[in-house]
Formats: sequence, C-alpha cells, structure tokens
Amino acid sequence: MNHNILLYIGIDVSKDKHDICIKSNDGNVLKRFQIKNTDSDLNKLYTTVDKLKSKAGENTDVFFGMEATGIYCFPLYSALKRDRYPVKLFNPIQTNAYRKMEIRKTKTDPIDSAIIADMLRYQEPPVATAIDNLVLYQLRELCRVRQRNVEKCTKCKIQFVRDLDMVWPGYKSVMKSVHGKTSIALLKQYSVPSNVIAEPFEEIYALIKQVSRSQMTRERAEEIYSHAENTLTMPELDSVVSIEIKTLISEIEMYQGQIKAIEKMMKQLMDQVDSKITTIPGIGNVLGAMILGEIGGIDKFSSAKKLVAFAGLDPVIFQTGNYKNKTGPISKRGSPQLRSALYMAANVARQNDENLGTYYNGKIENGKHHKSALNALAAKLLRIVYWVLKNDKEYKVQ
Repeated sequence: MNHNILLYIGIDVSKDKHDICIKSNDGNVLKRFQIKNTDSDLNKLYTTVDKLKSKAGENTDVFFGMEATGIYCFPLYSALKRDRYPVKLFNPIQTNAYRKMEIRKTKTDPIDSAIIADMLRYQEPPVATAIDNLVLYQLRELCRVRQRNVEKCTKCKIQFVRDLDMVWPGYKSVMKSVHGKTSIALLKQYSVPSNVIAEPFEEIYALIKQVSRSQMTRERAEEIYSHAENTLTMPELDSVVSIEIKTLISEIEMYQGQIKAIEKMMKQLMDQVDSKITTIPGIGNVLGAMILGEIGGIDKFSSAKKLVAFAGLDPVIFQTGNYKNKTGPISKRGSPQLRSALYMAANVARQNDENLGTYYNGKIENGKHHKSALNALAAKLLRIVYWVLKNDKEYKVQ
C-alpha cells in the first residue's frame, strides 16, 4: 500500500452504535452515518467506501481509525482486520488531548469520529495497529475475570466476618482460621451458637474430628463448644443471620472454585506462551499472566521508558520558569491491573532478591515512604520485564 491515502475513516465506537466520518486527504467531509454491530451494517459501510473509492479513482487507498474503548471496539476491529483493511487503534488519552486543541469545548459522537479521521490525516504515514497474539489477549481477559471474582469473594468474606461477629462474638478467639476448612464446615452446618449447643457435644466433635482429620484435639473442640454455650448472643437475629451465613459460605465456595478453574486455564496459556517472565523474582504464573496480558506484544514498545509510561509508573514532571520538578507522583495513566500486579510482584521481589531488596532499602534510607519506594521498585522491575521479554532470556541475579 502506498502512502497517498485519500480516504480517512474515523469511527467513534460505542456500545450499541458506531458513528462514521469519512474525510478526504484535504480534510473535506465526504460522508457521515451510523452503523451497528451487524453484518448488514458492515456491508453498508463497505458499500459506501467502495462508492467513494470509485469516484476518487481506482488507486485510492482507505485507512480506518478508532479509539481503543475497551471491549466495544473489538467486534468491528476484528471484522475490518479479517477483511484486510488497515486499522489504527488510538489511546483515549490521545484523542482527549487532540480534542482539547479545539476552541469550542464540545464532545459528541459525530465530532469524535471527525477528530479521529483528522488524527489519521495528520499522521503520515498512518500505522496500523495489530493484535496478533490472541493468546495474550485471552490472558488479559482471563486475568480480569479472575480479578472480578477475587473482588466479589473478598466482599463476601468481609460480610461473612461481620455477620459472625454479630451472632457469635469472640469466635475468632477459639477458631484461629475463620475461613479454614474446619471452621467453614462447622458454620455451614450450624451457623450460630444456639444451633451448636442444641446438639450433643459428641456430634459436634465427630464433625470437627472428621473435617480436621483428627488434627484438632478434643480439648480444642470442648473449648469451642464451651464458648458457644457462654457467649452473649441475640436470639432474635439468629434465624435471619444464619441464612445469610450459609448463603455467603456457598458464594465464597463458588467464587473460589471459579478462581481455581480460571487459574488452571491461565497456567495452560502460560505454558503455551512459554515466557521467561516467571524467572524474575516475585513473578509466578498468576502475576506473570496479568503482566503479559496487560502489556500485550512487547514489540509495541521501542524502549523500557515507554513501557514504564504505559504502566503509569512514570513521574509527573512539572516545569515553570527555572523550576523543574522531576520527582512528582506517578502519572497513573496506564492500566491499573498492570500496576497492581507489579506492586505485588515488587513487594515479593524485595524480600527474595538481594539486588532488588538493596534498591528498595536505598529508597527508604533516602527518606522515601514504603509506597513511594515500592513504586520505584515496580518501575525497576518493569524495566527488567522489558529486557527479559525483548531478549527472550531468563533473568539472573547479577
């Protein structure tokens, strides 16, 4: 394809419809219309493009552009790529910055599609965006599904503990692990102290003995039973809270099962990718999958500095006159999922890698607080990730 592109097609993507603006290379609007995510509307787009091409000349090239608006852009993007059209995905930060250059402060879907068409015109030559490694895209979506399940499970656990504190105060003093197998089995069966003491001790002990595989002693079981007899309760709430406790336990078990199944799928995809990222301290299969999925193809980044900026771990620089601050807070402009994974990895790495631990401790000694030092370490860890992925080599302690 040559670089004399005459038709620039800007697409503003939304959930139910897409606004199309087609411009010529001199900036004139040739056509505006809307399409939906249907085969008939896609054919309508192609028919309109073909008519405009025939008017402009057989050698006319076309180029599509759209915002990378999460999940909504992918059906149309996939269809255009399948039909061999060049497509450029713009970061919303880029389109927002371009929109601010306009004098009038307006934002509508037709205006946004025209802005995207202009961004294509001013980028010579336009460069298509490729999402070639679908395994990495699958990893990203799997990790995000896993994260949503983890958050839901955490909310259930918080409510579970709250209910338990209401109907069985002091339970954590006799049952060390509230979410352990023995505790869950006991609460799943009886839920509240009044139900526990309504049964003979031997029956309660038999359940505890079976679930704990005789690891919990009879004395401990007697202590739990005695605590249930003597604790202050609210009988008026027992029946209500008992239902919720059982429901929450079922939900927690469901989410934990889903998380386990998702992590198994993530492990299979990580084996398929066969990345050296897991040789870096602090990065296992789960965090490795999160980082790889959010980064996508490493070839998108020409330097580690750009990858750090993509993650939003670069410092905000402020300059006015002779004053220039290079050590401001991080920009947080990138993927929050990527930053979260890097924070967790950095926190583990500083405890398991001497060099990374020394780097973290040096920041603390220089007056940085824990979070600030961890941000710096996460950025350093991401530079290591860049080197490992770019060179396809294992990380080794220097």
